[in-house]
Amino acid sequence: MVLAGVLLATLSTCTPRGPLVAHSNPPPTLSPSASAVPVPTPSPSPTPTLIPMPTTAQLSASSNDVVWALVAGGALFRSTDRGDTWEQRPLPPYSGGGAPAEVAFTDAQNGWYSTGGVPETQCNGAGEQVWRTTDGGASWQLVAAVSAPGSGSAGIGYAQCKQGLSFLDPAHGFVDAWDDNHQPTIYRTSDGGQTWQGTTLPDPPGFTTQTGGFVLRAGLVRGFASSLFVPAYSSAGGSLRLYVYSSADGGATWTYVATPPNPGDPIAFVSATRWLQLEPGQSLETTDAGKTWHTYLSDYSQAAPIAPEVVFGDQLVGYATVRGEIQRTTDGGLHWSYIETPGTLQPG
Repeated sequence: MVLAGVLLATLSTCTPRGPLVAHSNPPPTLSPSASAVPVPTPSPSPTPTLIPMPTTAQLSASSNDVVWALVAGGALFRSTDRGDTWEQRPLPPYSGGGAPAEVAFTDAQNGWYSTGGVPETQCNGAGEQVWRTTDGGASWQLVAAVSAPGSGSAGIGYAQCKQGLSFLDPAHGFVDAWDDNHQPTIYRTSDGGQTWQGTTLPDPPGFTTQTGGFVLRAGLVRGFASSLFVPAYSSAGGSLRLYVYSSADGGATWTYVATPPNPGDPIAFVSATRWLQLEPGQSLETTDAGKTWHTYLSDYSQAAPIAPEVVFGDQLVGYATVRGEIQRTTDGGLHWSYIETPGTLQPG
């Protein structure tokens, strides 16, 4: 199975994806009730500094036309034409220092940005900040922050590392938390990030959480009407595992529903019943929410043996990224083509 070895290395550590950034001074203490901070839009430059490839590109596809890209963890771009053209948008003034920054957008204006503090050993604890914009990044407001034990605001605790920011609409969103010794937590909000509640993800059949790394890590929550889905991964004991959970009550409780056939290939939720596992020449599809799987003759291909991150804006338009390169599909995943990664130095 292609990609499994690389994913195993990625999941075997509690350190979040991406490089850690050292800070000589502790991050400032910020109040979640602070007013929106206007951020000046970058002015055009005749000689822009381009990001070299390979890099990272985290995508948030919010509709058929709108897609956002956070490139190299520090440059935010918006497209309203499926990635044909891009414009750079401002980010909040503070970028954290631990977990990689993430963005989640529900349309061309409403979005969230999260960044974590430097994690404790085995991810026993880590800070977190969640910012919100309602004007496409022109201004940002800090809506939730935790920097030390007992200092949490809005309901997000200091315990565990945080990652996996996602929003379904301007009110409902999620942030995952995990460590090396406990079951993962999925925080949920129903007021745009002002307040949060956490739910522990239960063990699936045949898996028991144990100290020392025998644990699960949750992925991005996706929603279709009243049905929510979230993948959960483990590489404990040198064995890759992948499970899918669902929720019918907005994330208050989660239930195991499926074990996809290829644990080394991430799940792309296209609809409530149609999911994909993309791998060059070996892609798989289910149309009954994981009960059965069959070969899917997608032309998806890539040069690097790394599992792609795949997001869909609707049932036809989706994006896959590996090492900063972005591919797009407009027919539900059957055919793929490369598009430009904004802000980067393109070959040729």
